[in-house]
Amino acid sequence: MGQAGRVSSRTFEAAGPAGDAGAGPAGRSRTIRAAFHVHSEWSYDAQLPLEKIAALFRKEHCDAVFMCEHDRGFDAERLAEYVAACAAASAAGPLLVPGIEYADPQDRVHVPVWGAPFLGEGTPTTELLRTVATHGGAAVLAHPVRRDAWRVFEREWLELSAGIEIWTRKWDGWAPNPRACRWAAEHGLVGVAALDLHRPGQMFPLAMELLLDAPGGEDPLSVAACVAALRQGRCRALIGGQPVAPLTHGGLGAAARSVERIRRPVWRRGRRVRERLHESARSADALRG
Repeated sequence: MGQAGRVSSRTFEAAGPAGDAGAGPAGRSRTIRAAFHVHSEWSYDAQLPLEKIAALFRKEHCDAVFMCEHDRGFDAERLAEYVAACAAASAAGPLLVPGIEYADPQDRVHVPVWGAPFLGEGTPTTELLRTVATHGGAAVLAHPVRRDAWRVFEREWLELSAGIEIWTRKWDGWAPNPRACRWAAEHGLVGVAALDLHRPGQMFPLAMELLLDAPGGEDPLSVAACVAALRQGRCRALIGGQPVAPLTHGGLGAAARSVERIRRPVWRRGRRVRERLHESARSADALRG
């Protein structure tokens, strides 16, 4: 997808602050804040119920949460059940947008998809992205640094995707990924700020701002409107409520990457210490037992 399908940040900012952006002959528009790439207990490696996820992001004043469950164990029937569960958990807000994170047969490349039927476990990435396009869904290339997935990316994938995760807290830490930022700019992709959240301790102030449209007098906040905004590029990445863009290049970008280079080894050493302490505590409990 080329630049022609994208909205510049200046055009996006003209919509004004979050909330109702006005009405016109074509319908209403609204700017919202959304969290991206969140897993619930419907994923094999997460435990949070959908209701707790809704409560968690309600406290963060999010209007929507783009959910992202692993494809393992899903089929068309289970997806239908999941969509209904997301709708029920959205009753008090925010809106939970149901999505599936597909893995390729090697479990190396992951692609979150929204607005499409279930497309099968372990589907090759090219086939997956082509099928998403036929269904009018939105696909995002997830965490390119995980298992060095970026090394096997194909040009067609960048052309078929709506976006690419330029900053995934779980994998990129405290700075955007410069390669993903460059690819987003070169291919006209939405640069997505994502969490890949599996537990509450992985919260971080990354979010997306979306400009939603709806026909007539309908409320623009709907699953279909959220997916359309992503697919059409009417969104931008935020960190702490401010645009991520200044951190993707230049001096600020270099500073953020320098901080991450310092933080990451310290965090890893701290994690090893915590793991050893946890193991010692378990051993002590076993001896007392």
